Amino acid sequence: MKGLKLGRKKSTRDEIGAKNIAENGVETSDGGFLVYFLVQPDNIAVLSESAVTHKVSCLAALLRGFDSTELACINSRENFEGNKRFYQKRMEEEPCDAVRELLRQDAKHLDRVQIQTASAREFLFLLRFRDYNPEADDVQTGISRMEKLLKDEGFTARLAGKEDIKRLYAVYFVQNITQVYFDDYDGARFVKGEDW
Repeated sequence: MKGLKLGRKKSTRDEIGAKNIAENGVETSDGGFLVYFLVQPDNIAVLSESAVTHKVSCLAALLRGFDSTELACINSRENFEGNKRFYQKRMEEEPCDAVRELLRQDAKHLDRVQIQTASAREFLFLLRFRDYNPEADDVQTGISRMEKLLKDEGFTARLAGKEDIKRLYAVYFVQNITQVYFDDYDGARFVKGEDW
């Protein structure tokens, strides 16, 4: 393979465009800053039509009130589709009836788990600040303004902290739902203070 040049591998931060995860947001490699608000959703299935209409009006007012607001919805539970496809393929290939039955039971169990967590979603309001300057107060002013808008429009939400952001990124980029603690640097928790 003469002539093949391998470039530098991109880090995870390069891949996702994150320069730094701060206590209240993410500094991006293009000079921006992202702030996340975790929103507690209302169960609209139990609301009247007029109550749902009111909620939609409140959301529209919130979006009009802050022009750099984006919405996101991510799974907060694992997606079992890959595992279910694996079980299905194994059942088709397996010659032993007893093993096929065990595989069928495992696939059925995954279906039950998935049904129980089907509504497990996280809703986010995202503020995107362009041309971020850490010395300026525009981010804190924007956060305060968004918190007031959320409260005024009847939304239950909170500012995502650093651990929340790391968890959100783990869910979004690698579907990692089960990990509880995320290192700032790979393996940081295993390094003793004097070694760091």
